[in-house]
Amino acid sequence: MAAATPRDTLDASLTRIGDDLIGLREIVDKMDHAQDALLVNGTSLQGQVETLSNLIAHMIEVLTPERPEEQGPSLADLLSRLITQQAALAGLMRQTLEIVTRLDPTVSAADGAPANGAGRS
Repeated sequence: MAAATPRDTLDASLTRIGDDLIGLREIVDKMDHAQDALLVNGTSLQGQVETLSNLIAHMIEVLTPERPEEQGPSLADLLSRLITQQAALAGLMRQTLEIVTRLDPTVSAADGAPANGAGRS
């Protein structure tokens, strides 16, 4: 076998570096798709939580008899307030998740978000 020339060694190193860069780009693309999917799913889930909260609040209003104000707020009022607070908390959690994933894209990949190709709008 002939000894490798410096040119051959350099070409091999450059080829390996090129392949590594292509691999890194593919990983970054997958992470970007995973992050997009996480944000889309989070937004969808937020909408579902809000819809469910509204349905529960309506059900409570229908099933709970009104009580005189001198006895304090009705159960429907208290539960409605609780649901509103929970919906606001879910919104804050979604915003926090968006911020964290924008600051550290590895979070969405580490959480196992599916890279289903949901692209940016």
